[in-house]
Amino acid sequence: MGAEKKWLFTLFTAAFLSLILLLRSSVSTFSSAKPFPSLVQHGAHYPPAFAYFISGGHQDKDRIFRLLLAVYHPRNRYLLHLGRDASDEERRGLATAIRSVPAIRAFGNVDVVGKADWVTYLGSTNIAITLRAAAVLLKLDSGWNWFITLSARDYPVITQDVAAPFTIFNDK
Repeated sequence: MGAEKKWLFTLFTAAFLSLILLLRSSVSTFSSAKPFPSLVQHGAHYPPAFAYFISGGHQDKDRIFRLLLAVYHPRNRYLLHLGRDASDEERRGLATAIRSVPAIRAFGNVDVVGKADWVTYLGSTNIAITLRAAAVLLKLDSGWNWFITLSARDYPVITQDVAAPFTIFNDK
């Protein structure tokens, strides 16, 4: 009987620790291992890299995915966040959509927040979520130069590749 109790104690302890580790993880990476080494190079002699934090709420999964595809570039890093009001089904759907894009899978530069916060666009909550996103992106990859926040309501007018050759002239 003593051996059975020890075995059950070990089983329940392992299950409890696994549950704690699962609950503590705040970011879930939904990208597979890179099938080939990245050809993207970072440094002073290369174009700048951006870190994007794209957030939204309930029923914004498709908007976030469309916005990601519009601004996607292999050089950049992306953190996607569906607010706490979105369902786990929506988060899984977003992760599945991301995994369906071969370029995103190959470069492995898109992550989805696993433990969601409330998404508000006013006050200190917005500042806190933005700072937390910047900290997570720095932990994931510090090779970016600029940090950009977008919401599901945003849509880019021009992409990074198209904007690069343009210069601003001052006619004074």
